Amino acid sequence: MRDRVIWIVSFLICLVALVVNPATREFALWNVVVQAAIFIPSACVPAWRTGRMSYVDFAWPAGVLTLGIETFLFAQELTALTITAAVLFTLSGGRLMYWGYLVMKPGWLTEEFPRYQYLRLVWEKAGLRGERLSLQYEIGVQATANMSYFALPCLVIATNPRGGLNIVEILAIAVWVAGYVIESVADVQKGRFLGGYATESRDVCDIGLWRYSRHPNYFGQWVQWCAAVLLAVPSAIALYDQISFVPWLIIAVGLLFLVRAIYTVMVYYSGAVPAEHYSALKRPAYKQYQAEVNRFFPGPRKKQLAPVS
Repeated sequence: MRDRVIWIVSFLICLVALVVNPATREFALWNVVVQAAIFIPSACVPAWRTGRMSYVDFAWPAGVLTLGIETFLFAQELTALTITAAVLFTLSGGRLMYWGYLVMKPGWLTEEFPRYQYLRLVWEKAGLRGERLSLQYEIGVQATANMSYFALPCLVIATNPRGGLNIVEILAIAVWVAGYVIESVADVQKGRFLGGYATESRDVCDIGLWRYSRHPNYFGQWVQWCAAVLLAVPSAIALYDQISFVPWLIIAVGLLFLVRAIYTVMVYYSGAVPAEHYSALKRPAYKQYQAEVNRFFPGPRKKQLAPVS
């Protein structure tokens, strides 16, 4: 319960800093309304009726996509920088929202995704009761994240009227493209494996990028968020002279925290660890895969010593 309170308080502090800053206030307030309008009907209500949290896989990326659209609408000036930020968030959210849309189609979501089944184990270990309320809390966490920390790059960049792109921003765009390609290629390779390469004797996807990371798609998505933070750094520095020190400090620390927060989500919250819990239980060969391949950051495969006979 204490951790839940800490997360909510941190989100609210970030949101307050955005609202008290005149340069980000209108964008921030409208974003609260937009995110609520997405999450309540597409995730909160279905989760309450069915007891399944998987609907959030549509709501969260839809919220990311709308951050891109809102950047078009609320940017002080439509410049190369603000248009780029809007396009990047729209593409990233739209790509994931498509897969989330498939979840929402009638008859497709018949049982909870494994990563959200894993959440029940976390709640049980923490002694939390009231599954329906826990579901709403977890969905609320993702909604308020889109209202606060996850919105920071867009809100900060939208305040920058400078035309053109500097070297840091160009580097950030290149990093984002690399992350997007990694995530997309990893998903295609996994799809091909499941569609034709998987057999009873080979039930672990270790082809292509999956030979060097057990979750290259999550790594690629994390790289995109790191790039978004880097893209916002020059704008955050420029914002220093426009607002009071305390709100600026909260926003600056929030941008840095976002890198860690996304890593935590991709690895521990709804990514690698929850997925691998069930993979290791269902597929004996997966433990060997875990021993040889890095969990998140790509790297060379580890050589395993042959068992002593």
